Amino acid sequence: MKTTRMLLAALLILVVAMPAGAYPNLFDSRCMGCHSDDTPTCNGCHEHRGSLSAFTSADVYAPGDPLSITLDGGQQYGWIRAILYDDANVVQAIATGPTGTGDDGGTDDIEFPTTLNATAPGVNGTYVWQAAWFGGNTSGSGHLENRVNVTVFVDDTNTSIPTIRGVEHLDALSAIKALY
Repeated sequence: MKTTRMLLAALLILVVAMPAGAYPNLFDSRCMGCHSDDTPTCNGCHEHRGSLSAFTSADVYAPGDPLSITLDGGQQYGWIRAILYDDANVVQAIATGPTGTGDDGGTDDIEFPTTLNATAPGVNGTYVWQAAWFGGNTSGSGHLENRVNVTVFVDDTNTSIPTIRGVEHLDALSAIKALY
């Protein structure tokens, strides 16, 4: 009985650890119609079900500064399409293959993690933007987006005023006086 349980446990571990064998057939049957020149991929077809993350490259941006947001997911491999939306749901950046879909069989794939570049809003404030993975849903009946929020802080109140002995100084004379 103990040997049978051990054999079943080993078989279960082996089955769970094996990659799904249906993947090439699924890509061929569900995706190839539109992605005939793209390299088959797992990332292009799988919604990442809440495991996406996004973060800014800086804690605070000045109005109109260039900003970068990195989108990561990482459970699968291969090319992706990523989209960055501002707080008004307007597309600010897209990372995708050369013709807007897949990788066109190339080697410069957009993969996780990917960085989306845009411009910070022109007015101080806290903005909730969204970074999205875009791909096929698992039923093969179309495409969907999986979005994740990322907060963008915009503030033009001094990030470059020198601080000496913990006191902000507005001009060079005040900075010199603080040293004595």
